[in-house]
Amino acid sequence: MRFKPLPRHEFTDTSRKRAALRRKQRIERESLPLFANQIAEEQPTEDQVMYERAQRWADQEARERSERAAEWRRARRMIDALPDSERRAVRRAWNCAPYPADPSYLLSTLHSYSRGKIDLKQPPFPLSRTDASGARIANLFATSDLFVTILQARSIAENPDAYPLAERHAAYHHLQAAASSNKDRTEAMRDRVRASELFLRLGELEEEIHA
Repeated sequence: MRFKPLPRHEFTDTSRKRAALRRKQRIERESLPLFANQIAEEQPTEDQVMYERAQRWADQEARERSERAAEWRRARRMIDALPDSERRAVRRAWNCAPYPADPSYLLSTLHSYSRGKIDLKQPPFPLSRTDASGARIANLFATSDLFVTILQARSIAENPDAYPLAERHAAYHHLQAAASSNKDRTEAMRDRVRASELFLRLGELEEEIHA
């Protein structure tokens, strides 16, 4: 299942940050010249400020990572609670979704599915795999050198296990292309459903091959 790791960013102590701090403290002193000496005594040192900033940065990053992990666990519990067929379909759709692989997007997708706003047989995006950023990537279904007619593709979709794997790949792509170009919306929708069901079966085969 698609997952986008959260990068770590260490706090950096730079000369620019220290120069900005010195300007800030100077302005504080100059704003009340009669109390400048007292203000200067109470102002923290540069090292102290940088240390405290680094601590706050680390604490904030830890909280964000903890919250993000909790969101992933919540999403996975929701998926695991689904029946087997729905669970496989949801995961397949997520692996093809054009959204970044962050838990907030996955939770949004699950919410839309629970509200009936997403039909897994007719998702609002192409059924081809995406990377962690949501960009389409080359994969088992990316290309096919084998040409089949639309009638052959529909026959293959009806009984995919009766045909060689290469013909199933070709049928999937031909059904997708036909659905995009067909002016008959009803038939185009049927081809999309056929392609979706064939894609899910191809995905199962891909998992079996790489298991």
